[in-house]
Order: sequence, then C-alpha cells, then structure tokens
Amino acid sequence: MALPDPVLSERIVRHGFAARPARTVAGAAALVCGIQSQDARAARLGVRARSLGLTASDVDAAIARREVVRTWLMRNTIHLVPAADVRWLVALLGPMIRRRFETVRWPQLGLTAPVLAAATAAAPAVLAGRALTRHAFAAALRDRGVPVAAGQAATHVLVHLSAAGLVCRGADRGAQATFVLIDDWLAGSPEGPRDDEALAELARRYFAAFSPATPNDFTAWSGLPSSRAVTLVRDELRPVDVDGVAGYRLGAVEPQRCLRLLPAFDNYLVGYRRRPFVPADRYREVYAGGMIRPAVLLDGAVVGRWSLTPRRRVAPELFTALPGRARRLLDAEVADVEAFAAG
Repeated sequence: MALPDPVLSERIVRHGFAARPARTVAGAAALVCGIQSQDARAARLGVRARSLGLTASDVDAAIARREVVRTWLMRNTIHLVPAADVRWLVALLGPMIRRRFETVRWPQLGLTAPVLAAATAAAPAVLAGRALTRHAFAAALRDRGVPVAAGQAATHVLVHLSAAGLVCRGADRGAQATFVLIDDWLAGSPEGPRDDEALAELARRYFAAFSPATPNDFTAWSGLPSSRAVTLVRDELRPVDVDGVAGYRLGAVEPQRCLRLLPAFDNYLVGYRRRPFVPADRYREVYAGGMIRPAVLLDGAVVGRWSLTPRRRVAPELFTALPGRARRLLDAEVADVEAFAAG
C-alpha cells in the first residue's frame, strides 16, 4: 500500500511512533533529544508514544533514580533529558535563555542583576543536600536578605539558576516540583561537548530525530540560529525537498505507517516551523493560543484530538471518520494509553 505522505511517513519512524523502540525512559527521551516536559502528565505520555513495556510510574521512578532530568532547555521550556546530556545542553542553551529574559522580563519581576547575583551566591548553601519547592526556595532566599517575591519571580529566579547550570528539577513532591543542585543530584555526570562541538551534536540529534526538516525547523525547535549549526554538520546531511522548501535528512530510515495518540506539547507538534500535517480548518483546535492539545496522529497527519478524563479514560474527537484499519488501531491505542496511565 502506498504511503500517504513520504515526508510524514519518515518522520513518524524517526520520532519512534511506528515501532516504539525505546525500552527505558532515558531511551525514549534520547530518541528526540529530550521530551517536552512542562506538563508532567504529557511528558509521561510522550515517553509512552515512543516506548513499549513502560508505565507512568516508571517515568517517575526514572526521575527519582536520576536517570533522566527535567530542566529549562530548548525554546526556554522544560524538557526531560537523559542525565548524561544535562550539562552540555545547559551550557549550550543557557545563554539563549538568559538573553530572552534578562533585559525586560527579569527586571520587571525585580530580578535585577544584583538580585540575581545574590541569589546565585546563596543557592549552594540554601539547597545543599536537599530539594525545595520554588516557594520554599524563594522564602529561604528572602531569609538571607535576597528580595525574591513569590509567584513568577520565584519561578524565574530558578530559570536563571538553571540556565547557569547551577540547579535542575528533582523528584516531584506530590503535585509540587522541587529543585536541587545539579552537582548534588548528578554528582559525577559527564560534562559532554562544548561550544561548536555541542552545537554540532545538537544539530546532529535534531536532524536524526526530526528530518526531513529545514534549517528554520531546527530554529523553531531549539530557539537557536540555524546557520552555524547546519554548517557544522553539513557533510553529514543529504538535501531533500520538504513540502517545497529546501531541507535535509540525516541517515536513512524506511518510512512506515501507524496511528499514535500524541500528548499535549509533543515534540512532533512543536518541532517544525511549518505544520501542514494539521488540516488548515482545524489548526486552531490543536494550536489554541499557548496550548498545544493532544492529537490523534494517523500516518503522520493529525486527524483528531483526544483527552484523558479524570477517571483516566481516553475520549477521542475525530475530525473525520476513520477507515476500518485505522479504527482498529485507534481502539488499540486507546487501550494502551489507559493501561499506561493506570500503571
């Protein structure tokens, strides 16, 4: 049977949707150089979409065992990445995060350069050997004379410290995120590549996981300019047409077909500048302002939305009726998501 769209049929293999090759949480995160993780439930489901034999509790256990770590990275958003990749990714992407906020947003929140310097100096003693929620951390800073208010200021001081490579998220405490010193949480973890070697590695991993893709896609995903990154790995890339735009692929894969339920903010949904895989008349149903909703993906194209009810039941909302084969695949996916969420 002919593949519906060669570009999309290749991408779903690279993202891990077709074969779900990962057998560990770290393996699933490594497939796409980090899983979008500002929403904990969505991150767990992002692991599920790329793996077999895991449950939601396995993701939490991998975080507690420090096999994977969450911190601010690509596009200034929280990602779940293998522990071995944390230090070099933060060193590469941290300056971009600081540039975004240090001129306007941080001063608006009272996080002036002297305040941030004082917070940086105090953080090692405040967090030494323990994990604190953002509010507890901000309160501890105030106790030391560092004027960090609750709310957004408390969050953004942690963004600053994370971008500096000083802290990351630890294990959650119920519904509350906690923050720890990287040197405590990941003692002995590798430094990894730096400078151009790190940029080349990021570009290499992006095109291995997301191609066929364009340089603008790389920028949309990473938040970094593409010119230098593409130049560094140009000899490893093959030119390819991506919906009428010049792009690249790295390595070869055999395109396949599949149906997969993607969580909110999935890498596939945020990793490209242009998104023709979503019907134009349904675009706002998936990309609703700052929210990117869970999607039903058939052979790389979005054919509906879905939600998980409070009782952990999947409720699909299809844009059009599915043929018999796809309907059977959807039924199997629904059962798999419900079993994963219950585990």
